[in-house]
Amino acid sequence: MVNARKLLIVLAALVLLLTAWLWWNRPQEVDMAAYVPADSLVFIEANNLPRVASCLVSTDAWKALAPFDDVTPTRINWLTRFAAWTGIGTAEAVVFARSQMAVTLMDIDAGRAGEGLTLNIKPRAAIVLETHTGERRVRAAIEKLVGNFARRAYGEPRIERRETDEAAWIIWSAPEGERRIVSAVADSVAIIGNDQATVEACLAVRRGERPSLAGNADLEVMRGRVDSGNALASGYISPSSAARLTVLAASLYAAQSALNPRAQSTAAALLPQLTDRIIGGAAWSTRLNGGKIEDHYFIAVKNNLAARLQEPLAPSIETNEKASELLPSGAYQLTHYNLRDPEKAWRSFNAMFSSQIEMPYALLVSRFLDTALEPYGIQTPATFLPAAGPDLWTARLDDAGESTLMIAKVRDADRLRAEVRKRLGARTRTEKVGEAELLISSDAERGAAGFVAGYLIMGAERDVRQALQAHATPTSTLAASGVFTHTQQTAHSEASVITYTNDEAATRSFIYAIARLRQGANRQQSNSFEQSLAALPYSLSATRVVEGGFEKRTLSSFGQFGAITTLFETNATR
Repeated sequence: MVNARKLLIVLAALVLLLTAWLWWNRPQEVDMAAYVPADSLVFIEANNLPRVASCLVSTDAWKALAPFDDVTPTRINWLTRFAAWTGIGTAEAVVFARSQMAVTLMDIDAGRAGEGLTLNIKPRAAIVLETHTGERRVRAAIEKLVGNFARRAYGEPRIERRETDEAAWIIWSAPEGERRIVSAVADSVAIIGNDQATVEACLAVRRGERPSLAGNADLEVMRGRVDSGNALASGYISPSSAARLTVLAASLYAAQSALNPRAQSTAAALLPQLTDRIIGGAAWSTRLNGGKIEDHYFIAVKNNLAARLQEPLAPSIETNEKASELLPSGAYQLTHYNLRDPEKAWRSFNAMFSSQIEMPYALLVSRFLDTALEPYGIQTPATFLPAAGPDLWTARLDDAGESTLMIAKVRDADRLRAEVRKRLGARTRTEKVGEAELLISSDAERGAAGFVAGYLIMGAERDVRQALQAHATPTSTLAASGVFTHTQQTAHSEASVITYTNDEAATRSFIYAIARLRQGANRQQSNSFEQSLAALPYSLSATRVVEGGFEKRTLSSFGQFGAITTLFETNATR
């Protein structure tokens, strides 16, 4: 009896010690903003990688496509939870289970590729992992995981190893060219980037020689705007970075779009001033919602401009998706500008922008905004918008082409026809496509226009003709597509801008990127895979004005996780 009591006491003591050891050994969450430079252009954080993986494989798209039979939420949760709490397992399993991750984008190189107009954009970025694990295991995991990826990407990379007082470095370089992956391990922290200067910048933050993003008051506010504490991952862009990125994005758009040289030069003069005075910070978070990934974005605007735009950008009380009856079933994207009065909204934008910019640049604002609509066939918005609407849409028939269709409800037929004639030019021929009237400019760049069922369609002749032919056969329209109507039923009527996008290409890119990361090549997909892919509903995004800025929510197969994974897999080796 005494021996039994002693045994129970010993067992109880062992259990107590084991519990205490597990509690002491568990990962303690840290603020990953303390690991990246304060001047990062973009900051992304994910504090529970197993939870991210579990939610991704719980999506409807993953279940339908089933790219890997050995990846299940149950397996991820059980194994990773055990590895996280005990530290028992392979080095890579423990690192994955315990790591918090941050991504920092420090700079973007944008240049021309070859002699054409193709832009070659290369981000300078790094991934920072706080592994909550001993350095020896971190080194082993990084060398294996990143090394395997480098060999798949480069074939036989050159490998350079070196030790400094602070970190253990490994650099994998492509046999030819400047492509490389740079890694540095310091204690429990691993930094992997495509640019050595970015990795060194993160190490400088660790040494205290460079300020970190931690403690940034705007970061904390923006985290709250998108509820980042309950998200799978979240991101932040500071006001200065947002202005810089907006100018870059707009400049790239202007260079690649149909804007004329005069409009491009006007944009170059206006955009730096406008973005500096209008754009605040931006934030993003993502979570699992009903079998899909929901991305939540918030863009802050300065000087109480959001309040001034609340009424002009108020959504129409009754939504109208008639445009889906004017497009072929395979249309890639449809955007509905759900505004009560598009003309008033346009005038408000003019007034708002003009009030934020100094003379003489203010005189250029109206001209710039007018020319910004020229690619959609609208030359004089002040005349066109009162004659059309309030229902306005833009559409793209495929994801490869650059042409865009503009669809408008006809309000004043005579004025609208006069605007169309002005756009198409004097020498315009007319055809009948079913019951529709098709007007074709003699100048291919001016495109064509179609009038059908009380609506106007403008764009490239091929696209307008295809839309009119689809309308003549109702069963072949987007409105008859089950994958579109399924998404349409969930649209938010309170949104000012609603966009539907075919999710096939984005989903395929994500699945293939994961396959390459795991296997080194695209996995051969069956016919059932393509059928399941084609059955996915459209992604849906809804944008509206809220207090302090603009809010956008998107539901899609994999959300920004898909875009980030594909971008990483593509650019890590460039």
